[in-house]
Amino acid sequence: MSEHEPLVLDHHAWNQQELLQYVLERHFVLGEEVAAGIAWQAQARGNTSDSDALVEINSHLEELGWLAMLDEGKPNILSVAPYPISEPMIPNWQNFAVWSMMAGFLTLVGSTWQLRFNPDSASFDQDILLNSITQFSLPIMFVLFLASDIRKRTAAHFGIEIGHIVPIAFPIVSPIWPFGIAGLLSQRRADLTPIPDRKSLGIIEFVAPLTLFLSGTILTLIGLSLTSSEPPVLNEVPIAFQNNPLISILSLDWIGEDLTIRLQWPHLSALAGIGLSLVGWTLLLPIPGLPGDRLLYSIIGPREMSNPEQQTPVFIATLAAVVLIFVNTEYWPWLLIGAIAAMRRFSPENTPSPLVVDVAKGISDDDRLKFSAILVFILLLGFPGMNPTFEMPDWDGGLSTDDWEELVFFEDGQVEFELILEPSGIASVSGWLQMRVEGDPLGNWQIESECLDERAVCRFDDVSQASHEEVSFNLSRTVDASPQAFRLVILIDVDGHVDEHSIVFQPTGVTTSIDPLWVMVEDTETPRICVEILVIEGDYVNLTNSNQFWSFENETSLAAGLHDLCVRGHEGAMFSQERSPDSYFTMGPEITISRLNESNDILVMPIEDSQIRRAFSDGEWQFPSSNRPYEFSITRGESGSAFCPSTNVIAGVNSTGEWKIELSDQSSIIIPENSLGVGTLQMNGPGWFAICDDTNMLSWYSMVEGPDVLSNYDEEFIISNRENYSMSISLDWTGDAAGSDYWDVSVPSEVSAMSSVQVNITSNGDPEASLVYWVTTGDDGITLNLAARSFIEV
Repeated sequence: MSEHEPLVLDHHAWNQQELLQYVLERHFVLGEEVAAGIAWQAQARGNTSDSDALVEINSHLEELGWLAMLDEGKPNILSVAPYPISEPMIPNWQNFAVWSMMAGFLTLVGSTWQLRFNPDSASFDQDILLNSITQFSLPIMFVLFLASDIRKRTAAHFGIEIGHIVPIAFPIVSPIWPFGIAGLLSQRRADLTPIPDRKSLGIIEFVAPLTLFLSGTILTLIGLSLTSSEPPVLNEVPIAFQNNPLISILSLDWIGEDLTIRLQWPHLSALAGIGLSLVGWTLLLPIPGLPGDRLLYSIIGPREMSNPEQQTPVFIATLAAVVLIFVNTEYWPWLLIGAIAAMRRFSPENTPSPLVVDVAKGISDDDRLKFSAILVFILLLGFPGMNPTFEMPDWDGGLSTDDWEELVFFEDGQVEFELILEPSGIASVSGWLQMRVEGDPLGNWQIESECLDERAVCRFDDVSQASHEEVSFNLSRTVDASPQAFRLVILIDVDGHVDEHSIVFQPTGVTTSIDPLWVMVEDTETPRICVEILVIEGDYVNLTNSNQFWSFENETSLAAGLHDLCVRGHEGAMFSQERSPDSYFTMGPEITISRLNESNDILVMPIEDSQIRRAFSDGEWQFPSSNRPYEFSITRGESGSAFCPSTNVIAGVNSTGEWKIELSDQSSIIIPENSLGVGTLQMNGPGWFAICDDTNMLSWYSMVEGPDVLSNYDEEFIISNRENYSMSISLDWTGDAAGSDYWDVSVPSEVSAMSSVQVNITSNGDPEASLVYWVTTGDDGITLNLAARSFIEV
């Protein structure tokens, strides 16, 4: 092979910058060189606009691996940089695999959501899966693909290849985020994808979130129209949703007040729509890295985005928003977004700005106004609330009494009122109402209502938020006596759980107590009971009391106004009066209200919390043998007022042999008629017993722990020791009279285990005192207490 001839090289070869400058000068007149990078002040040649010249020059530079950009200036600044290299987009088959996997995840989410209202079904039941696909995952995937395709086609219209978005979903139904769909990822980085100008940037970044929001809103409305206003079957704490203002406005005419109800158990399509609109709304937030921030870049431009004078108000506004979020909500997605917004906005390592080729072109005022108006419209009317999703802990809270009256005034012995029956939670409610009058023992109040059956029980069924009931009641006084306050205790029995609500009824235009019962202020051996008494305008009264076991502690000459009235009891005061007509309470002292030259009124009231006490030991109480000619029930409770069971479906006991049964809180048993069996009731603590004939309460006992000793004060005074050990009996005389001089008391000094003794008390002549007696127990045995007080009006 012959030798090669040497090549002659021109030592004056162009460098890179000179080459680029030569190409640029074909279309631009270059002025002074700018210090930063390869840049010049420039102006397009001839009648060509700077933007058109930039497009033409980039068609040449792109082949050389360079990109020319035009920034604002006077004149504009033309700069050149290596063409950005983006990561390659994932192949179609991988993209299809990702979308398919996300669709599968969403199907699982839809199945899980249905199981919340179909507890007897399984996740992979055919109907469950079919509904999940057609009503949840398919609509979501269609909207996501629609948003992705519109975005891709919009970018292609501006000569940009960005590929499809990649959806992110998790197969988990969380109370915080039950939608499955978590976000969207772009295959192209905004700072490595050349965008022709700010307008095209705004359009590209707007179309996907806008499609998600609008499609989600439409899907939400469709789903809400398919949602029933009546609650489904619920077996766990439901997840409810806040509605955005736009949904409220659009659904006002055809859903109305039921909107809030339906958002507590939305149809699958509504769940999908809420999730899509929430994701679309979030993407429009001006947080660095989200489309909303790039849209803001498009609207106000890079100069304003980086202007130090603008950073201070942005900084303050961002911090204020973060503080507002942290103060007003515990919804952790908002907390996370707020924290990310603050860090990205003010971090030294800011998120790179989008790569806009022709910044100098700017954006017209019309386009800026359109972008701004749509953005503000969506952010305001699409705001999902501080707690878009939340659990409802009181979803099965029974019947609501929030709107029930607590104080009602009446006159002429007649009163009418209404009760609105609606659930306190979201589950439908069925149950019973029982009522009884407490206080005004002389009034003999009668309760009438169409709701009450022959058992004096009001039955209600399937009361829901959308179908509540209104029940009217009429109370009438059958005895003409001094009008007094009384209270109506309403017992609400729902699924075996009983709540109560009290309404106090006060007469108008009369001087009387505003409390229906004496309030036990000091429950001691010398009890103190009080009420408030209202003396009407123009009235002046004197109060007297003829019971020597009680004495006034306040002024008894009262002018018009509200006064405290308290009386102090001596030993035995609680046994100095008869029981109330219903036998539930001890009666307080009779207070005579007298006026000058007018007839007197009598104030007669029971004492609250003064039920007969029974003691039990070791968690057991032997029920006294009974041969009643009718069936009756025993109900036990640990708190609240006593009540009778509303239903007859109650377990019975052995009517002839021995029986032992444990009564938990608010539980009942039936004792058959003519029962000869001996029974033991087991309980885990103090509370109350109610003995009932159907819904008529015969006895109300307060159960306390202590030696099991019964006292029977009927025709014979019997003390029964029901413990398995002997107990001594001692006497204790109290009072201001020498009781032992007027009465002879005969009682054994001891009572054997499981046996009884009789006590005989006889008077000597005509005693000038009143005697009361009662039995107490303690570590030292049984004490027969006797209190004698002289007949002196106090």
